[in-house]
Amino acid sequence: MSMQKLPMLLTLSISVLAMTGCTDRIGMAEQAMTDIRNQPAQPIEPPPKAELVEDFVYSASSQRSPFLPPSLVNVEGPTTSIDGVRPDITRVKEPLEQYELSQLVFRGVVVSPEGQRYALVQRPDGSVASVKVGDYLGLNDGRIVEITPTQINLIEIVPDSRAGFIEKPQSLVSPIS
Repeated sequence: MSMQKLPMLLTLSISVLAMTGCTDRIGMAEQAMTDIRNQPAQPIEPPPKAELVEDFVYSASSQRSPFLPPSLVNVEGPTTSIDGVRPDITRVKEPLEQYELSQLVFRGVVVSPEGQRYALVQRPDGSVASVKVGDYLGLNDGRIVEITPTQINLIEIVPDSRAGFIEKPQSLVSPIS
């Protein structure tokens, strides 16, 4: 046998052995699956009994939400509709009240020489408007209560589940914070 045929013969014999090993393993797996299929079905355990749990009455609804920034704690007021929180339907709507808050983008803050802080808000059409504390934004009568370098905090008047209205804190956050 020549030296050139030896590596080729060695490679061929290793391939045949490897294929034989694969065939045996596949056959063993098929045999095991056949054995499992031929076994009688095992009974299924019944589900556990449902445990009755007493109703829970949430009693901290009158306390401050831990998710509010501290700047809104004193401004938020009650979280429930006491003496009818209602939107002022006689108030003339401001230009930025025709957009949802998700359509508006907070772009920055400008301070006037007198010290008045204005927030720059970009409309969906790309134009920019300036607003100050006390102005309104969004579709839910959102009154601006604070302007920080990174966000505008406002209080919206939204419908609640009892056919009334509640005040809800909301923020318009800068995309570059």
